[in-house]
Amino acid sequence: MQVTATSTVLSPLIALTPANKAKEPAAVDIIPAANNAAPDKVTLGQAPELADSYDLATVYISGLRESKPQGKAASAISQNLLSSLNSFAAGKSSLSIGGVFSQIGSLSRETTEYRNEARRMKVTREMAVKNPVPNFDVRTSSSNQAVHLNIKTKDGDTIQIELSSKRIGGENSTLEFSFTVDGSLSEAEQKALGELTEKLGQIGDEFFRTDTTELRNLKGIDTSVISGFSFTLARPDAKGNFVEQSYEFSVDDDAQTQTLRASDVRGYSVDITTNLKTLVASSTADARMLEPYLQLIRQATDDADTNNKSRRFMLDAFESMFGQFITRIPTQAEETATDATLAAFDSGLPDFTATIRSKVIHNREFYNQTSALVLTLTQETRVETNADARLIKQESRYELTNNRFEGVVDVENPEVTNPHYRYITEHREGNVSRILSMADDKVNNLLVEQNVTSTKETSEFENYKLVDKRTDEYTDHQLQQFSNLLATLNDNKQYTAISELLKDSKNNVFLNYK
Repeated sequence: MQVTATSTVLSPLIALTPANKAKEPAAVDIIPAANNAAPDKVTLGQAPELADSYDLATVYISGLRESKPQGKAASAISQNLLSSLNSFAAGKSSLSIGGVFSQIGSLSRETTEYRNEARRMKVTREMAVKNPVPNFDVRTSSSNQAVHLNIKTKDGDTIQIELSSKRIGGENSTLEFSFTVDGSLSEAEQKALGELTEKLGQIGDEFFRTDTTELRNLKGIDTSVISGFSFTLARPDAKGNFVEQSYEFSVDDDAQTQTLRASDVRGYSVDITTNLKTLVASSTADARMLEPYLQLIRQATDDADTNNKSRRFMLDAFESMFGQFITRIPTQAEETATDATLAAFDSGLPDFTATIRSKVIHNREFYNQTSALVLTLTQETRVETNADARLIKQESRYELTNNRFEGVVDVENPEVTNPHYRYITEHREGNVSRILSMADDKVNNLLVEQNVTSTKETSEFENYKLVDKRTDEYTDHQLQQFSNLLATLNDNKQYTAISELLKDSKNNVFLNYK
């Protein structure tokens, strides 16, 4: 084997490159361990002039456990493992998984099981020349960065994908990959798998680069094929603690619901369940219908002094669950006047329940004092029929509990170190109910009722002693009844009237809190 080096003998810099990679027994790279001197080119096997004494030069060698994978996708994944490991371990980039995950769909067409491992090890130059293949018998430590993805299809097939970076001693590292299918994937499942893993690979790259990520909608997931997935990304934080961000998505065809549970590295979580159907098939939602809920999230997280990355994470998770309803094409079926009226009445959003939570931080001196945020958002639609009479009630509601400290240096630090602070407990509720009454397909009444109540208690502490407490309460109620206006409208215009009369309550779902 002919090998060249780009270093003087006196320098610890050596870069060895195989002359003919096609003849090598393994996919191997040999990389200099340092770069402290301008190298001169020499050829191994020649006899360059030697100094009287020199330090033993070291280099990094890297290679694959399975050096000749069968199949184009397996080969592409393995080369991505090797290049990602070299770049990441050398400190040139964060861990990258996108290249590997972009090949998963193709890999599923080649095999139902595949594993490989890339290793990067520091050795002396002499050892690298004698054996340029890393030692795969050395045991690895626990993972320091990892990706776990489990996917389930509607047919009951399961796919497990794992990618983990581990240390081998002080400066050696490894990147392990495994792919397992339990079942037999159809062509449609392979296609859906490829689309999902490519999207999640991009999400993973963003996470390892910035320690946060966003779904940016779920409409790209083929839920006619994929019934759910769980995706966990793990890495050490700036303090060396192991932190995770995770997403768990599932579709329940029997209950006609879909659910997203997600959590980020700072302890914030989102739990959302939506129905798959709206009041009528022709209902469509304007993007502005989400804004009142997004505004509540922004306001609550602003009050709680939430990290901006966590705020974006929560807003993204909420918006992602409704993207398909905002952009979907209305049904092409012929629409009756009643359907048009119900569609005008409907918010266009499916019924849902969403809960957003922060981690709980206790005051060291008063353990029952906690900083915690819980925000629940819901929409519920009820329909009652009796002969030709129909009563529809659609209620949107929120409940907020937001307890927090003010005057604390670091609100995310679990220890309250400042003895002079304010402790605020706040509870707020708001709702809007739209009620539609119909008889013989004619609207005979329309009501809109809005409520908001709030209680906020502020306690002042000096040297951990209560010196002042004040309570602020607020309530507001509005009721609108449109029966007189509707009585003057005929059948073919009532859905236009409904849309116009509900415009304000849809654009301003909740009464303003003062």
